[in-house]
Amino acid sequence: MMNKILNPFRFLPLRQALCWGIAALILVSVLFWQAGMRLTSLTQMNFAGDHLLQATARQLTAWAVFAVVLYLAGLAASSSKIRFWDVAAFNLFARIPFDVSMIIFLIPKVRSVMGLLADGSVNTALKYPITVSAIGLVSMLFFLWYIFWSYKAFAESTNLKNGKGVGIFIVCFIVAYVASIHLLRLI
Repeated sequence: MMNKILNPFRFLPLRQALCWGIAALILVSVLFWQAGMRLTSLTQMNFAGDHLLQATARQLTAWAVFAVVLYLAGLAASSSKIRFWDVAAFNLFARIPFDVSMIIFLIPKVRSVMGLLADGSVNTALKYPITVSAIGLVSMLFFLWYIFWSYKAFAESTNLKNGKGVGIFIVCFIVAYVASIHLLRLI
């Protein structure tokens, strides 16, 4: 049971990974639209708001950029046969922890405190130390879960594991992160 939680990609059929990932992408797009949030990079957002189609396009772009970078790195570094849809579907499923973490922004107090931080009112936001600490802890835990699952998805779909796989994954994440910032500005 614990293996299925730590590395679901060994047990998860490609079609199920893709279906769960698409469902999560649609739900988080609706969440971003309804909550007035905007994806600004692979793992960051603000409260600028988007239309539903724009929110969906941003989610698709963030996922596609990371999937393409991982796929190209897998092609270049792995001696195994790499299929794009394996990398893309597993990467989409691996985004689910990030998507779930966005639910915290539906809580009004969280939104108001994060709004203060986004507006630069740090001193005012720090009047709520428990809320700021809870947001930070929850965000960090879900971010680590997302990164861990993203690496496991990459390792399973490209057969790049251990030190080589970790190094390549880190470079891919940085490249995709920077690329997503620039591409999401265009949407």
